[in-house]
Amino acid sequence: MNQRDDVIRVDVERLRAALVEETGPAAFVGSPFAMADVVALESASPQELLAEAERRGYDMRRFEAR
Repeated sequence: MNQRDDVIRVDVERLRAALVEETGPAAFVGSPFAMADVVALESASPQELLAEAERRGYDMRRFEAR
């Protein structure tokens, strides 16, 4: 198997939107921690977004760039 077979290109903005969408509702009910999380996600680097998605157990194939 080629090493590149399991590598995908991720649409970072779609990933960012999904992370913010998942976090956002808690921010709107007044959780100060969630509000800080949304702000952090909006300014996060691609590497930080990938790390957060991995921490949350996201399947990165959902965000494959087309």
